[in-house]
Amino acid sequence: IKYPGDTDTAIIRRAQWIEGAKKEEGNLDWWGILSPGEGSKVIAEFNKIYPFIKVDYWRGSPVEIEGRVGAEYAAGRLRADIILGVETYNYSNWRKIGMLEKFTDFIPGLKKMDKRMSSKHHERCMPGNNVSIPTYNTKIVGTAEAPKNWEDLLEPKWKRQIAVQPVVTPWYTLALAEGGWGIKKTEDFLARLKQQQPIYVSSYSSGHALMVAGEAKIMSTGFWTHVMTSQDKGAPCEWVKANPLAVTGPSFILQKKALHANASRLFLEWLFSPQGLIAYDNVTYYGVVFPGSGTRAAKAAEGLNLAVRTEETVQQAIELGLIDRFQEILGISKGVK
Repeated sequence: IKYPGDTDTAIIRRAQWIEGAKKEEGNLDWWGILSPGEGSKVIAEFNKIYPFIKVDYWRGSPVEIEGRVGAEYAAGRLRADIILGVETYNYSNWRKIGMLEKFTDFIPGLKKMDKRMSSKHHERCMPGNNVSIPTYNTKIVGTAEAPKNWEDLLEPKWKRQIAVQPVVTPWYTLALAEGGWGIKKTEDFLARLKQQQPIYVSSYSSGHALMVAGEAKIMSTGFWTHVMTSQDKGAPCEWVKANPLAVTGPSFILQKKALHANASRLFLEWLFSPQGLIAYDNVTYYGVVFPGSGTRAAKAAEGLNLAVRTEETVQQAIELGLIDRFQEILGISKGVK
């Protein structure tokens, strides 16, 4: 079993993990936010390489996972080996209590990838991304008149035609992330977007459905993934190559006291290999957008700048109260995270 960038040391180490995983009875416990169907398909791809490792997958919401992790870790019996999908603000607390194990430094391919894909602490990494951009209905918005950038959303012709969802994560990412707009420009943009008298929706999904149905011509911050999924089903939608792209995404972590540490390392090493990232992309449509990953998202984003949400931007957004402030500027009820 070899991966691009392997050294003799990596090959020997992998062989040791394989022997260790067999002594762990070939088990692995994964908690995550993927649907059971998606989780099963990712596991099936992994088992093509490591058929002797049985992966038990439990799906929960981020809040459910956080609660279960907290309760079990406090009791000294955390069963999850690897975890995907908790909110970013948890990592600093989990790091302080010694729950997180470093793992990104032993994955050969990550050394060639964008450093923002993984934590500077080497204990979490994103297998896929949510890319937030304007999206539109191609049946009622022609290619010539479609927005070409963020500023085009503010044209008078789009008044009362734009869906706005309540989660302001893309906006504070654009405000704070490297390569973004800065706070002042973001606030000015949101104030002008509110003047467009947008259609307020409850979520990314509901906004996308409304846009596809033609009840809104544009969604201000849709998911690239939703567009790709819908296009495969023949739905009339497209995304705007707005610069920069607002990039977020869940991370995998490996807990320090993992009962199946060797199997966990084999899984993570496979997942963040070129074939693992493409398999994850094919199953979930949430491909890594960073250059060099070989995913559809990365190819689509070529030539565009990425404003990437990091642990630091989340903490800064909380400290500055940007979530409530941006929701207030947009006319959205406070408290939606």
